[in-house]
Amino acid sequence: MNKRRDIEQEIERTLSSLDGMERAQPDQFFFTRLRARMQRVAPLDAWERFIGIITRPAIAFTAIALILGLNGTAAFMQWKPAERTEQASLQQAFEDEYALGINTFYDIEKNDPQ
Repeated sequence: MNKRRDIEQEIERTLSSLDGMERAQPDQFFFTRLRARMQRVAPLDAWERFIGIITRPAIAFTAIALILGLNGTAAFMQWKPAERTEQASLQQAFEDEYALGINTFYDIEKNDPQ
């Protein structure tokens, strides 16, 4: 019984020592530093920087215009329908005249080793 009373007295003494305590106050510039740390952006890796550069409107429109220009140039250089059909018909006539068909001499039969 004596031990229990000693424990209760110790608890009361501990609780009474907390009576004069006040709430802790942060440092004067604590919230400013906290906000700056929260807004700090983590360093970007190479892919994020690359995507960030490509997605800028000036670079994106320039790249699209360049790609379309190159495609248009390539299509224009390849497109000569009258000359190609005339050349193909002349080549076909030459092959027909001199019998230059491609002959293959592959053995189509299946050889059984039996």
